[in-house]
Amino acid sequence: MSRFKFAGDFGAIHQPEYRRMAKDERISPRAFRVHFAALGWANQIGHAEFGPGELAQVLGIGCGRQADKAADKAVTAAKTMGLVLPESGLRCLVLPYTLFQKGKGTVVCNHHRASIAQGVT
Repeated sequence: MSRFKFAGDFGAIHQPEYRRMAKDERISPRAFRVHFAALGWANQIGHAEFGPGELAQVLGIGCGRQADKAADKAVTAAKTMGLVLPESGLRCLVLPYTLFQKGKGTVVCNHHRASIAQGVT
């Protein structure tokens, strides 16, 4: 992996590593793993979209209504802690552009019907 060169007070993350950490059941509380999932799967506008039940599976909760309920509780905790934006939910975790920016990748969120053209969330 090559080194990044940044101007100002910026750093970089390795998204595959954050995806791994989101799945690590040793990390507690789950709200942190929700944040890691947001960072690991975020697209260019800071939205991390998940299919039905997918976030619960990423968090190692399982599948079904009870798993979605537990995952929703983790997302709510992450929102309360300010780790993801209030518009986050089971289908899409949203990061503020002041926290996360990406140079390439998708620029739309099908769940929120958002895109760079409409402004970054």
